[in-house]
Amino acid sequence: MSRLLNKQVYEEAAEWLVELRVGDVDAATRERLDVWFRESPNHIRAFLELSSIWEDGSDKDLDRAHSTEDLIARARGVANITPLERMAWPNKSNKSADVRGVRQRPRRRHRRSLLAASIAAVCLAGGLGLWLLENQNPNYATQTGEERSILLPDGSHIELNSKSRVRVRFSSSEREIDLLEGQALFKVAKDASRPFLVHSDAVRVRAVGTQFDVYKKVSGTTVTVLEGRVAVLSAQQVPAHTVPLATQASAEVLSTAEANAILVVAGEQLTMAPKAAGKPTKADVTTITAWTQHQLVFDSTPLAEVVQEFNRYNVRQLVVADRTLDSFHVTGVFSSTDPASLLRFLRSQRDLDVVETGDEIRISKK
Repeated sequence: MSRLLNKQVYEEAAEWLVELRVGDVDAATRERLDVWFRESPNHIRAFLELSSIWEDGSDKDLDRAHSTEDLIARARGVANITPLERMAWPNKSNKSADVRGVRQRPRRRHRRSLLAASIAAVCLAGGLGLWLLENQNPNYATQTGEERSILLPDGSHIELNSKSRVRVRFSSSEREIDLLEGQALFKVAKDASRPFLVHSDAVRVRAVGTQFDVYKKVSGTTVTVLEGRVAVLSAQQVPAHTVPLATQASAEVLSTAEANAILVVAGEQLTMAPKAAGKPTKADVTTITAWTQHQLVFDSTPLAEVVQEFNRYNVRQLVVADRTLDSFHVTGVFSSTDPASLLRFLRSQRDLDVVETGDEIRISKK
């Protein structure tokens, strides 16, 4: 499905390039193009790629960096498109006759559609499309309180949590994702010939067809497996309790460096700290992935961790003004889209004092 979707986007982008290159760009055309650009950042990406002016960056960067007028000017000045009016059409009866005088031309709209289809077909079928789709290292990011679903070229999905950022690096042999910030849920399409790798600092997670969550924190990276299994490897020395993945029945073939990776199966969680690796433990995957349903679930969670999680979803930050509250624990389910739900809970606690200012929310002991 992803290939069909991408093919459609490229065909639309090609039609626009032809329209801008060989047609009249009036106010109505500019308005329609502006609407098309605003429908999806992928439209801008396809447009830039086909006009050979691709610039790496996040979708937000693309939206900010290119106005419709700028894109039109770039396409008209850079795009390598030859109008069909200048091309000779076959004429067996009179090969030396003037092209404009004798050859019958198809209707103008039909000519443009043919040229656009040819451009998209060459890009997608001739190898350039694969290169563009899989080797441009696109970045995807979310802002505070924003969540995003991303469909990758191989059919895999990424659910990106608030204040998160990933970089996609696909090649003919591997599918690599760099988790640069925050948290992401991966649903991996099976492809035994191309392993799916997620990098978070020195932590490397390997999967073929599975579903797992990776949360990059200051204290370390936490990997939670919902379906299937993954192999987790750290740059630090692998501890003695690790299970060689190669000993498992039906296990995938791993490199020598991955032979002692920690195996994490469905329903388990593993945290890899900068200087140590923990053991896989049982995990409540429903609680851990509650963020995909816009919920924050805490089960006797220290207030400091609650504050850290809350601050990922809100511009106005929580501040714990009293360190004696480190022992205060929170249990409950709160809406990530409704900060007031957590504040109501905190205000109801007789030992807490909650003071709001324009910039922050301070929590102290009464």
